[in-house]
Amino acid sequence: MPAGESSVGAAEAVDIRTLTSGQDLDQVLQYYEDVAGDMQGAPPESLRWQHHRQQRMSFGYTDSVFWFRLALNNPGGETAERFLNLAYPVLDHVRVYHRSNGGEWQLLELGDKQSFYQRPIIHRYFVIPIALAAGDADEWVFRVETSSSMQFPLSIWQERDFFVYDQNQIMGMGLYYGIMLIMVLYNLFIFLAVREKDYLYYVLYVGSMAAFLGSLQGINFQYLWPTATEWNDQSIIVFLSGVVLFAAIFTRNFLNLQDINWLNRSFGVIVVASLAIVVLSNVIPYHTMIRILIATAVVGIGLAIYGGVWRWSQGYSAARYYTVAWSSMLVGGAILAMNKFNIIPRNVFTENIVQFGSALEVILLSFALADRLNQEKRERFEAQIAAFEHEKIARIAQEVALEQERNARQAQDKALEHEREAREAQSRALEVQRKATETLELRVKERTLELESANRKLEIMSITDPLTNVRNRRFFDQIMQREMARAIREREPLSVLMLDVDYFKKVNDVHGHQAGDEILRIVAQAIRQTVHRNTDLIARYGGEEFILILPNTELAGAMLVAECLRKTIANLSFSRLAEGLAVTVSVGVHGDVPQYNDKPELWVRCADEALYYAKANGRNQVAHYRV
Repeated sequence: MPAGESSVGAAEAVDIRTLTSGQDLDQVLQYYEDVAGDMQGAPPESLRWQHHRQQRMSFGYTDSVFWFRLALNNPGGETAERFLNLAYPVLDHVRVYHRSNGGEWQLLELGDKQSFYQRPIIHRYFVIPIALAAGDADEWVFRVETSSSMQFPLSIWQERDFFVYDQNQIMGMGLYYGIMLIMVLYNLFIFLAVREKDYLYYVLYVGSMAAFLGSLQGINFQYLWPTATEWNDQSIIVFLSGVVLFAAIFTRNFLNLQDINWLNRSFGVIVVASLAIVVLSNVIPYHTMIRILIATAVVGIGLAIYGGVWRWSQGYSAARYYTVAWSSMLVGGAILAMNKFNIIPRNVFTENIVQFGSALEVILLSFALADRLNQEKRERFEAQIAAFEHEKIARIAQEVALEQERNARQAQDKALEHEREAREAQSRALEVQRKATETLELRVKERTLELESANRKLEIMSITDPLTNVRNRRFFDQIMQREMARAIREREPLSVLMLDVDYFKKVNDVHGHQAGDEILRIVAQAIRQTVHRNTDLIARYGGEEFILILPNTELAGAMLVAECLRKTIANLSFSRLAEGLAVTVSVGVHGDVPQYNDKPELWVRCADEALYYAKANGRNQVAHYRV
């Protein structure tokens, strides 16, 4: 048994009500180290679970497979719904075994070796929703196998607290990556303007740093390559190698270290080693290459700081910013490396120190580049002053020659006068051409605006039913898809009403199709006057059928709206079409909070079945979908 740990059996379950939202579960978790890594399937009952006395489930780089156990119960009277958040996105394989009240184990496969879209909640971390019914006791066992550092930062959250916390994290990451993007674009523009290669190496270094942290934090896997599981691990090696490679080239050039043989050769070795690590990462395991790469990065940062201090001592002003910048990076990189090797604990500070350090570094390096550019300008200016003094002496000597050339210039003046007249004629011609071009552009712009107006009208016509002047079925399908996705995302209710004019065929047969069309127009107008929220949608679904989308409306509210519609239409007067003519409608309603896998077609079908039920039971009534 490792030192500092105690062997225990299956501990009693923890009351889920005593766990605060956002609490780390290291103190209540138990673990078992499978050194051979040959245990597969559901966890055996004979495992000797242990508590980690260091209070953090972090074990560094290891070939062992680790099992973690969490036992919860709910002695309260209400169902407890929580999120389990495993906030380490680079774990390779995470098998989650779950059982309730000692029943059968249920399996969930997680890890960055699985497609991103297989996660129960689409998030850069591994987030598992749990619902513990009143009186139940659940057991969760996690089997973790990974080539990255073995860390298991599991926490429990209320749903609302988790998303508030996550928004704050996203804001911080947005600030960081915004700084990196600004530095990349700003210095890229400078490179394009002055063609100084150091700016290009700096841009590549900053881009590699941002890409490396994006892979480490799971951002790249979520947004850039959610199905490229093999590349996701390798990208960390590639981007970190890029950081070391371009930082070494930038340092050697920026500090002019080519004349110092041992430093020049040392940076050359760092460059070659970075390229070799990228190539060998395809054949050598990740956990081996990352250790070599971290060691190479630490050596490279040490050499960079030494070179910066040496050049600073020689009076090179830009080296001041450079040295301070790399010192902040060295501190951040060293703390992150010690965190991954389990020398210091994992917390918010150690996990994000590289972001703070790298952001400060790239800003200071940008200042260093600007300072060097200003120093070069000053040197050029001083050289120009010296050249001006020499030029002044030369001018005194040239005055005699200029006197001799004066007569020749008088002859040239006449030629210049003719040339000036020719240029003025050319300018007048160009002015005429410019005015013609402006007139043509104005006409093209006017024609473009006319075409855009016509296109907008055609677009409105394409989504509008020409008879009733409400939206058509094509537009309904688009809005229904969007509202269903929004209701699922925000966990809001959504209701659909399907309305059908009773005995419409009989009305058409008796009073003619023109009367039927007028009835549909009057019914559509009555619906618009009754349902007037900006978020609601009214569409003609087909024939005498209308369909309504009521976002953020529960079933009871939708039933009230449907009954109001039915009464309003029943009270309409059609005497100008035919004496004694009355029209009624039947309405089918379906409303609920849609689940993750629900489709828009399900809502429409349920409303249609409710409509069929209303018509089958006598018409002129409202019915809702019953399971």
